[in-house]
Amino acid sequence: MGRCRLMSVMVLGAGVALGACSSSTKSSTPPRSAPGTTSTTSVAISTPESTTTSSSVSGAVTDTLGVATVAGKRVIVSASGKTVYLYVPDGTSTTSRVPADLKGAWPPVTVSGTPIVGSGLDNTKMALEPQADGTKQVAYNGHLLYTFAGDSGPGTARGEAEAGVWYVLSPVGAKA
Repeated sequence: MGRCRLMSVMVLGAGVALGACSSSTKSSTPPRSAPGTTSTTSVAISTPESTTTSSSVSGAVTDTLGVATVAGKRVIVSASGKTVYLYVPDGTSTTSRVPADLKGAWPPVTVSGTPIVGSGLDNTKMALEPQADGTKQVAYNGHLLYTFAGDSGPGTARGEAEAGVWYVLSPVGAKA
């Protein structure tokens, strides 16, 4: 009986030790891109397909644009790392001119908090433009920003030059 109790204590002790070793912790460090792929600055902008936000102790939301290399070009990216585009017919208007039937394919980049820009971008070129639907659309260097539903994720720019009116934005805020 003593030997059985000793074995039970040893097994229990080993289980506790293994449990402590295998406990998982979540890192706040974002995953890194593989070499040769897109690298981005930490971002938190809302698009209909994803919303990523981070909040401080006060509960304020921080929203940010980043810069990445996509198809050999340095371009502006959204919170999810997706390439952002300008729509030529918008010009420098503060109101989106994207037809309603295209907004599913070309969702506007919107924010719910105070945006800031990541490394490589100029915060003075950032603006929030209220839209008729009540959203605050992000503009950079006078261009309203959109993502493209046809982009499979970070590192793609399948919407570039689409219909001759959609173009990726460089960090200076012009067509890349």
